[in-house]
Amino acid sequence: MSLRYAVLTLLDIEPGSGYDLKRRFERSVSHFWSASHQQMYRELHRLHDEGLLDCTEQPQAGKPDKKIYSLTDRGREALRAWVQQPPPAQKIREPFLIQLFAGHHLSREQAQDAVQRQLDQHRALLDSYLEQNEKVLHSDPKLQEQYWLAHQTLLLGIEAERTWIEWGEKMLRKLGEPDKQ
Repeated sequence: MSLRYAVLTLLDIEPGSGYDLKRRFERSVSHFWSASHQQMYRELHRLHDEGLLDCTEQPQAGKPDKKIYSLTDRGREALRAWVQQPPPAQKIREPFLIQLFAGHHLSREQAQDAVQRQLDQHRALLDSYLEQNEKVLHSDPKLQEQYWLAHQTLLLGIEAERTWIEWGEKMLRKLGEPDKQ
């Protein structure tokens, strides 16, 4: 998958500016896909140049015009064709696991600190996802039904964070045992 289809998907739900899109991205697909603000803008321009997006300018008082992007028929068709193709299974790409793989260069305390930092980050992510889930559960039932599959991705993110936390807590217990390096 690439960022282009995440952008097309989010604009299929609702047109918006680059800023709107980034905020929407952070509240939704960021639990399984990452992109910087710059990457998002580059992709918007690319999709517009390819005719998959329309762009209208909305005047703003005292500021540059705001560009609002929306899918063209061609963009909607590209999204529809892509979503029907089976994607390959994605392998985990986690920098922390590479560091841990080379963990024999760490003291026990350094390893414990590294695991604790990861554990804290995953707990914060879980809290964020649970908060997002509450918003979904209290949203309009028609929207819940329409975006039921999208909600399932958030639920998977919640389970993934719970798994990371469980694993991190086990790691800390193991690192606390006297026979561990």
